[in-house]
Amino acid sequence: MNWRNQTLKLVVVSALFSLAAFPALDAEALTLDWSGYFRATHDLVYDYQMNKAEPGYSNMGGQGEDIPGQGTHNATYTTMFLKLKPRVLVNDNIIVNSEWNVGDPVSGFFGRNIPDADRNNFLSTGKDAMSISASRLWLDVHSDFGTVQVGRAPMAWGLGIVFNAGDGPFDRYQSTSDTIRLLSKFGYLSLMPLYSKVAMGSSLSGTRDPLAGSVVAGDDDITDYGVALRYENPEEDLDAGAMFYKRSASDSQTSFYAPAGSTTYTSGANGMNLRLFDFFVKKTWNHFGLAAELPLWSGEIGDINKVGTRNTYKATALALEASLKYDTWKHTLKAGTAPGQAPTTTGNRTSTFSAFQFHRAYKLGMILFNYNLGNFGNTNPDAVPNAAGGYNTSRTVSPYDSSITNAKYLMLSSEKHWEQWGMNFGLVWAQANQAAQAGLDAYNHRTGQWYTSVGNQSKTMGIEADFGTTYNWDNNISIGVDMGMLFPGNYYRFVNSPTDQSPANTVSALSVTAATVF
Repeated sequence: MNWRNQTLKLVVVSALFSLAAFPALDAEALTLDWSGYFRATHDLVYDYQMNKAEPGYSNMGGQGEDIPGQGTHNATYTTMFLKLKPRVLVNDNIIVNSEWNVGDPVSGFFGRNIPDADRNNFLSTGKDAMSISASRLWLDVHSDFGTVQVGRAPMAWGLGIVFNAGDGPFDRYQSTSDTIRLLSKFGYLSLMPLYSKVAMGSSLSGTRDPLAGSVVAGDDDITDYGVALRYENPEEDLDAGAMFYKRSASDSQTSFYAPAGSTTYTSGANGMNLRLFDFFVKKTWNHFGLAAELPLWSGEIGDINKVGTRNTYKATALALEASLKYDTWKHTLKAGTAPGQAPTTTGNRTSTFSAFQFHRAYKLGMILFNYNLGNFGNTNPDAVPNAAGGYNTSRTVSPYDSSITNAKYLMLSSEKHWEQWGMNFGLVWAQANQAAQAGLDAYNHRTGQWYTSVGNQSKTMGIEADFGTTYNWDNNISIGVDMGMLFPGNYYRFVNSPTDQSPANTVSALSVTAATVF
């Protein structure tokens, strides 16, 4: 397949839709610009169950996994993905931006899709069409009082631990919202008021009941609004900002929760009234750089603790970064903490929830905060047919559905670059902020489930060592090989029994990647 020809066709289609919005404009004044990337990955994750021999073993602690653990279990899979970014330059003041996904940005495409045709021919050589979707489409209008952005647009802020545009070739998650916002600049200062709608899906509050398949009154009324003040001084290499962000939703939401032993869609006290104050700063002195982001959450969240009322939400996280660049070397230090949910009295849970997740595009290393080890095996990222003839998505999972949560971490890494070759080394250490305690209800931060613990869990998550090498074929094409080894701590020995299991075995991973950016 000639990808360039196919992508040009998509660009022409997007341009026609854009022109339909401006019928009075002269087509001769339009300029078509486009960019994007194509990536391919092949992953091998060895012994993702850590070779536990106890049925019901949970990779991330707690109960509810029910993963058989006899012997070594490995996962091997390949994904491909194409991102197109066509832009229509209407004139000097108006730009129509769009982003198109060919395949799913998380699971990509390669041998996927449930067969809809030729189902009974075991010698079939056909293949279903892959999905093509417009993930973003927004309008930039430049005026005397600032730039107005309207549409489904990306959102980025600070180091990216809350809002992350996820624009890198190997980013699988993005911050995107339907928004109306104004960006006004006054010298080095900029002011950005915003109003947004987001699709929560099956997260804290949802826009529809996936079991009933219908939307009821108020289900899509999740509203975000806020204002951000930013100072950017390129002459001093200083960038800093402060943001106030508010999210509100009524109790009419149909929310997704995973209480102990089940996965259900429930109604009730599912609304939110959240406030976020997010501060960041970045400063560079010649070869040395420092950066930090501090999000402060407060307010009310849906009834995650299942106490019958909205939960009080309060969480403070921190991410720190330091870098040293010299010649062809770059050394980086990353440290931070993401709070977790503390154990609580069985039968009398507190109404306060405090766990926080970094954005999934903010990654550390290769295994610990990248792969969701519990989402290999019997689970599958594809929707599967059910007995009623439809598709069951309740088990739709992602092997990358992992983020920094309930952890304090430290990462040291180094990169070396030559004309075409590059290599990198990394060490990651992590420790849980909260762990299960005997006789108390504990929260499984990976599955979102509550359970009553019969033993005490260690907080030591372990140490990870990574190595990678990259070859730049030219300015647009790169090929890489990355290897990682996770030496799990006693946190992963916990199987909710009075006695811990034997020490968990090392998890290793190999990833071969290729990407072209155009």
